[in-house]
Amino acid sequence: MKFRVEFDPRRCGAAGECVDVCKNGVWTWKEVESRFLGMRIRRRIPFPENQEKCTGCRKCERICPTRCVRVVEA
Repeated sequence: MKFRVEFDPRRCGAAGECVDVCKNGVWTWKEVESRFLGMRIRRRIPFPENQEKCTGCRKCERICPTRCVRVVEA
């Protein structure tokens, strides 16, 4: 069975717990640019870059403090 990670970067608080808990290497850090009060801001957020490595354990989903991660069947 194959899985994929649904991720909402707008809700992400960049805690990085998903990166730490995933032993399969699905999650990496990514630089993103956003706007806040008219200013451009660059920040690093976790990102499910290697989704083909997901085994569906849902550890990232359970540990996410902002609930912006969901693991679903592909």
